Amino acid sequence: MKTQVIHRIPLSLKVMAVFEKVRGLHGELVFPSPHKQVPLTDMALTTLLRRVEAPSTTQGRLATAHGFRSTFRDWCSEQGYPRDLAERALAHLIQNKVEAAYHRTDLLDQRRPMMDAWAGFVAGELPAK
Repeated sequence: MKTQVIHRIPLSLKVMAVFEKVRGLHGELVFPSPHKQVPLTDMALTTLLRRVEAPSTTQGRLATAHGFRSTFRDWCSEQGYPRDLAERALAHLIQNKVEAAYHRTDLLDQRRPMMDAWAGFVAGELPAK
């Protein structure tokens, strides 16, 4: 994390199923690099998206790793999730120092249903509201 602050994530059942499938394939890493078995770099997803020429929803552009975050944020708004939940899910910090001093929760339990719904949406199982 850029902020060096611990970011807890409520994992959906779909994510847990993926983790179960890869359990034991590597001693420490969930998704190691395929050749050297070391941690993937921050450019791994971007490189893959470029290699497969993944289209963006923006005409004439390719998808980007940051675009996934942006898509999630838009989806949260469109689904009516509170701003605080979406911002916490993205590990965004509260910029107002007074507000940040009084709002220290990461809203983990409240984010669980949102992340389950997002997993279903991404998997194509849940239509947008």
